[in-house]
Parts: sequence; structure tokens; C-alpha cells
Amino acid sequence: MFGLRPAQPSEVQLFAVPAGRRAAVFDESLVLLRLLMSSSPVSFQGQFFTVDSASPGPVPAKRLDIWLGGSAPAGLRRVGRLADGWLGALLTPAEAGQAIGVIQEAAAQAGRVVDPDHFGISLAVAFDQIPGPLMASVRRRRPDADPAALVAMGWDTARRMIEEYVAAGLTKFVVRPAAQPVSFAEFTDGFVRELMPLQT
Repeated sequence: MFGLRPAQPSEVQLFAVPAGRRAAVFDESLVLLRLLMSSSPVSFQGQFFTVDSASPGPVPAKRLDIWLGGSAPAGLRRVGRLADGWLGALLTPAEAGQAIGVIQEAAAQAGRVVDPDHFGISLAVAFDQIPGPLMASVRRRRPDADPAALVAMGWDTARRMIEEYVAAGLTKFVVRPAAQPVSFAEFTDGFVRELMPLQT
């Protein structure tokens, strides 16, 4: 899965691009990546990237999917134009459903379809309270939203939210602890017990 920019502002300087051209660089990189994953050798002359008879290795026997993240309208339209799937984060089920609509509309305008089974969400599960670092991240990225609507508080809430995401059109879920758990085995056992029955 790929995204346009790092979620952490401190990481942006590690991926320097010409000012104001981040989206254009990213779009072109996706085109080149798709070529490199589907044919060999590849020659490509773009505005930002140039390769001549490049071959990263054997072409995969089965086409590899490119999934993108993001929730800004331009990012969602990019998924529709260039990607095979979308993994959102920090969105309510209703917002995620609206995002799917934007993606599929952009895909239709580009003469393509994103597989309805290729929409997902990353869902953090907290216990007792939302950890400070995650709370800060939510407030920075979604200052307009109630953090409790974006982070599952316990397994019961996670189950309810997943059911609501499914109703909104999502089928893939990255369920993760909101903070490093005391025991990953305990978290995994809870996941298997509480959420695996939802799998279809």
C-alpha cells in the first residue's frame, strides 16, 4: 500500500520532491511502478523519472495490486484513476462509504472499475482509554472529529464498527492495537475470539 506523503510531518523531509509537485511526482511514480511490475525490461521517459531498459527482476506471474491510502478528495480520485484498492484510516463508517463513492466515480471517469472487494480500513482498538500518542495523532489529522468515533474502545465497539463499515461497502480490515499491548498473544486471542466470527 502506498500513500502520497508520510503521516508524520517530521518524515516529510526524508522524501524530498520539488515544491508543489508532490502529487505529480507520486502519480508518475505509480505509472512507472505499474510498468516495472508488469513487463521487463522497461524504458520510461517522464517528467521526473527516467529509466532505460530497467529490469528489477522476474515479472510476477500474477498481477500485483497497488493499494493507496489517504482521504483527501484528490487522493481518493487518484485511487480511482491509478490504483487497485484503498485502505483508509481515521474515518467513520459513513465517511468511508462516501470515500468509496468518490473513488468509483473517478474510476468510471477513467474507464476503469476498482474491485468492490478492494476497500478497507485500518482500525485501532484501545482498551480503557485512547493512548496519548494516538490521541495526539487523531487531533492533528482530524481536529474536527470525535476520537471515540474513529478508535474502537474494546472488542464490542470494534465488532459494531466493523459491521457498520461492512454496511458502508468495506471488506478489508487491518485491526491493530492502539498501543503496544502488554501481551500480543492476549490481543491476538481476543481478536480471534471476538472478530474472527465476522469473517465471511
